[in-house]
Parts: sequence; C-alpha cells; structure tokens
Amino acid sequence: MFLSAYLAVVLSQPVPEGFVPENTADKTAFAVKADRSGYSFDWSDSEDRLRGTVSPSELSSGDPLTVSVALGSFAGGDFEGPITLGLEQVDGDWKALETVAAPRAEPRVWNATFTPPAAGRYAVKVTFRSSRQKSVRGLVEVGMGRVSTTVGLGVGIGAILLAVVYGLFILFGKKDGATSEAPGPPPTA
Repeated sequence: MFLSAYLAVVLSQPVPEGFVPENTADKTAFAVKADRSGYSFDWSDSEDRLRGTVSPSELSSGDPLTVSVALGSFAGGDFEGPITLGLEQVDGDWKALETVAAPRAEPRVWNATFTPPAAGRYAVKVTFRSSRQKSVRGLVEVGMGRVSTTVGLGVGIGAILLAVVYGLFILFGKKDGATSEAPGPPPTA
C-alpha cells in the first residue's frame, strides 16, 4: 500500500477521549495568585523552577512594587546568571526592565523595584538563560494611587481653618438690624 493510504487511515480515526496534545499548554505564562503578603507565582518546565512574589499586597499607581524571584534547576546546582525582571503596561506604552546580577548570599533571590505610573493591567516578565533563553510572564492588576500624605494633610488643615474662620464670622459678624453701611444723603422733600 501507498504511504498516503496509511496516513488516511490514521487521520480518519477519532481522537481518544481526554487526549490533550502536549504542545497546547502555554509554557511561557504563570498565574499570579493573591496571598497575605502580596502576590505569588510559580512556574516550571522540565529543567528549571521559578518562584516569585510581587509585593505589597495592595498595588497602586505611583507607589513602588517589588518583584522577587528565586530560580532553581532540577538538574542540580544553583543558577548563577543574571535575570532580567520587567514590568510592562498591557495595552499601553510604559515599560521598565532591570537586569539583576546573581545574589552572592543566601537566600538566593533576585529583586527589582518598579513604580507603575497609572492604574491598569501590567505584565510581570522574568527572562533568564539556562540551557536556552527563557521568558515567562504573568499579569497583575494595579489600582488607583492613594492621596499622598502631604496633600491629605494640606486638605485637612485647610478644612479646619475654613471652619474656624466661618465660626468666627458667625460669632463676631453682623448682628440683627445692625448695618455697617454709611448713611446716605438725606431724602429730598
């Protein structure tokens, strides 16, 4: 028989129930989960395992956030190279990258701090080279920035001063029937 006949027979067979092709899983993404201290993520392939955190627990625009990553190899030995950490606005123009050298002391954690300029969705990116170049990413949501302490204090003091001035005006201001206007010319007869 011809090779095309064998191929036609194989392709005409139904796909076994529960079969998932191996190459359909997204091997370049990780899920970011909220926890007590912030957000955490975990990613691995057949060679390397990546664990990380994004803190603080409440991400807001204009406030710094820290991405911390620990990288290990299943084959043994510590990862010795640099890691590039990045934060990029999804559907936006803003992006920041920082290449961090391998830490010398324990615990072996790579850290970078970023300050997102606006609220929205951001991609946390981790890029490193073990047996080949690897780049993985996950999404975090950044909320609106809080009012700064200086602005809040200024508004509070201004409101208190306005209340005091208004209270003094009510206390020492015009009395009933009293006018502060100068009398005009006498009426003509």
